[in-house]
Amino acid sequence: MKPDSNYSIWLADSPPAEVLSQTLGDALAEGATLWPDREAVVYNCQPNIIETRWTYLELNNLADRLAANILSQGFEPGDKIAIWGPNHPEWILLEYALAKAGLVIVALNPLYKKAELAYALNASDVVAIFHADTVGDNPLIDIIRAVRDQVPTLRGVYSFSSGVQELLAKEPALSHLASVAPDDILMIQYTSGTTGKPKAAQLTHSAITTTAKSSYLRWGFTEGSRVCHGFPLFHVGGSGNSIPGAALNGATTLPLYIFKAEQTLDILEQEKCTGFIGVPTMITAMLESPSFAQRDFSGLKRIVLGGAQVPAYLIKRCEENFGVEVLNCYGQTETCGVTTSTVVSDDTKTKSESSGQPLSGVSVKITDASGEIVAHNVAGELCYKGPGRMLGYREKTDNDNAFDGGDWFKSGDLAKMTSSGYISIVGRSKEMIIRGGENLSPAEIENYLLEHPDVIDAAVIGLADEKYGEEVCAVLRTNNKNHASPAEIRAWCSEHVSRWKVPKYIAFIENFPATHSGKVKKFLLKELMSKHFGININIEENS
Repeated sequence: MKPDSNYSIWLADSPPAEVLSQTLGDALAEGATLWPDREAVVYNCQPNIIETRWTYLELNNLADRLAANILSQGFEPGDKIAIWGPNHPEWILLEYALAKAGLVIVALNPLYKKAELAYALNASDVVAIFHADTVGDNPLIDIIRAVRDQVPTLRGVYSFSSGVQELLAKEPALSHLASVAPDDILMIQYTSGTTGKPKAAQLTHSAITTTAKSSYLRWGFTEGSRVCHGFPLFHVGGSGNSIPGAALNGATTLPLYIFKAEQTLDILEQEKCTGFIGVPTMITAMLESPSFAQRDFSGLKRIVLGGAQVPAYLIKRCEENFGVEVLNCYGQTETCGVTTSTVVSDDTKTKSESSGQPLSGVSVKITDASGEIVAHNVAGELCYKGPGRMLGYREKTDNDNAFDGGDWFKSGDLAKMTSSGYISIVGRSKEMIIRGGENLSPAEIENYLLEHPDVIDAAVIGLADEKYGEEVCAVLRTNNKNHASPAEIRAWCSEHVSRWKVPKYIAFIENFPATHSGKVKKFLLKELMSKHFGININIEENS
């Protein structure tokens, strides 16, 4: 539909587009009937993983068997089962098996340390955990043993290797699986925790299947597509979108165990992939590969990028070198990974300056601090209503400020909406810099800085200032040792942006402090830069 003619609100058609009344397990079973011999999951060209090729029928049969034998261990539908490891084939098999058994998946970051693991297991009352043998050189079982006494609900521990194989080797103890409803919780995904402890978002089968199918259709991934993707499976972009999106549309999914540019290029070329889903840094790494020019990407049709704003120069470079269309999207854990997306017909300017229009069935509004809807092209908080919205966080107090009027989820992201319904993300509400009463968007300034030839990454924050309340600070990663000086970068900025957006403080850094999923911890960066520039962080901000 079209947005309101005066205000930043986009309402889905009424009645809304089809909401799938389908569980993830039923979706796989249907795929086994429709495309029994088509490859559902492929792992190849990745030395750390044994080549795996499961057809839809094979994957469905394995998932049925594993589901029955997991339930035979004394677990009941609704119990919380954690999956802890990198993108192994067993992760995907477990995802479908647990979905069929009516068990709730708790997705865990494989880089968790002891305290993080104990917190995540306790926060979701996990009763069993399936884990990879090692991550790097670290045996995960050692970490589990170290925290097991701190997790009173935990009673089952199984490895991806021997544990899963032993369960698959048994004759199924159940003749049929329990009924699972589309509105049942499918998985718990933890938010990144850039400003505090991670929150446990509860996502239903229907929310996942509807959003995954709708986003794949928006991107043009349909029956017969072969889609390689780089999102980790503990992330909603992996297990919540890429895996179910393929199954719901008859595509083949080719997950990356761990992103490595050369191996990814091998997969795209040798497996004749028609699509790739990842983040901008992956594209940059592949384009810089010495072997890129010798590659044959004649099968590739489309690249979808998420997780960060995509600069115009990168879109143009990608389209010219890969010879494909590039789309970009925006979403959150709490909305099953995708809220908006561009389409093929959008031009480069639109793709770089926005994240597209809402998916089918999704409503979006932009509100000010008082909850009133703002005019077009005015920044405010993005609110979401639609089939992909989470049920809520497990911790009830986390829900106190999460919803507006019951149905709308308050994203915490600052955004603008054009008169044609295109959404541009301009930052986090808590990250907005207020300098002398002027609201400044960190994301906008970051995008300008990324156009400087010496800058490969930028993070903009506000530092306390007695006169203006806050001053702009830019923390930069550069591509060479002889990069421009702070004074030269400020002079360059002065030619491109308004004077109040020019950073007063500029610092260079090798690596940003970041969450395990790669988001910059700006609260920590602010502490580091305040100390670096000798600023009293007790100055009252925004005064």
